[in-house]
Amino acid sequence: MGDYWRDVKPALKEDSQRKRAGNRDASARNLTAAGISFEAKNGGAHLVVSAADLIVDFWPGTGLWVVRGTGERRRGVRHLIKRLGGQWPPQGKSDGEIHP
Repeated sequence: MGDYWRDVKPALKEDSQRKRAGNRDASARNLTAAGISFEAKNGGAHLVVSAADLIVDFWPGTGLWVVRGTGERRRGVRHLIKRLGGQWPPQGKSDGEIHP
């Protein structure tokens, strides 16, 4: 069993890294499409989102977001967009996904 994980773990890790990178790109596009401004930090791994008189720390790789000054912690860019008063899905997109 140890040999199996030694062989499989690098592939799983690579898949996870690729998914997180895709999440970072897609989340930034989705926030922009919803008209929500943000400042990218650490190469896009952390976004500081400002809207509706709130400042939110958002980590798009994992989907975690935290409203500063409160205990509110949630996950998902779609929930974040709705929480900040943005429209999801954006106008003209029926599937809710922003495509490049």
